[in-house]
Amino acid sequence: MRRLKCLVRDEEASELVEFVLAVGIFLTLIFGIIEFCVAIYAGSFVASAAQQGARYAMVRGSDWTGSCASVSSYGCNATASNVQNYILSLQPPGLNLKATDIAATWPGTTADGASAGCATVPNGQGCQVKVNVSYTFNLGIPHFAVGLPFSSTSIETIQN
Repeated sequence: MRRLKCLVRDEEASELVEFVLAVGIFLTLIFGIIEFCVAIYAGSFVASAAQQGARYAMVRGSDWTGSCASVSSYGCNATASNVQNYILSLQPPGLNLKATDIAATWPGTTADGASAGCATVPNGQGCQVKVNVSYTFNLGIPHFAVGLPFSSTSIETIQN
């Protein structure tokens, strides 16, 4: 019984236990900061992707003939599928954006809301294109599934 009391009062390894606890908390904090930085980057990418997709469709209006063969084609008429493929080609490593997260539409109106000429040719010059990008970033926290939803919409007036 005396030996058990001595073992309980022994403080030789207390520094090691305190060090392990402190390092565990410190590393959790550092990796949490890194994870939230990546989440902020994902939100920034979603906003930029919507703007870049709208710009892609804006310069590829109905004045061009033929459909776009690749994302780098110019002088072609962009479709919703072309806009999706273009945005997916911009995607950085680590993000898992899918084509279903991207919606490109031509509302058939001009910047002032009129539908003059846009009702028949919605991707004509002066009409608008609307690109919406949505993405849910899943935080990499074990046993704690949290998804941060990001969404951005960009509307541009078609120039060509």
